[in-house]
Amino acid sequence: MARHEQPQINEVSRVSASTEIKGSLVSQSDIRIDGVFEGDLITAGKLVLGEGAAIRGNVMCANADIWGKMEGDLTVGDTVTFKEKSSFEGQLKTIRICIEMGAVFSGTCQIINEAEFKSMSAEFFH
Repeated sequence: MARHEQPQINEVSRVSASTEIKGSLVSQSDIRIDGVFEGDLITAGKLVLGEGAAIRGNVMCANADIWGKMEGDLTVGDTVTFKEKSSFEGQLKTIRICIEMGAVFSGTCQIINEAEFKSMSAEFFH
């Protein structure tokens, strides 16, 4: 899919629970990870990190629901939600944040605005 095309509704790239990926992943669609991902992940859509799943690396996305464990830098263009049993360690840059009771957040959080996100993501999202 060319970078300028809009993602289709309900289009989701999925990494299943029994899968481990190392490298870079760039997508225009939503991404759901139930396995292990190590590396850089960039999506113009939403990231869902399932319970029992893990990401070690840097992530840039439009929105994120974190149920599992993430270590690295996370940049979100709208809202990130850390669910009850999630664990995050790293640097977060986001417009909006929600941390549920029971979630573990260890690191820094910088609240940014839309213009700052567009500047940071310009090379990836056209």
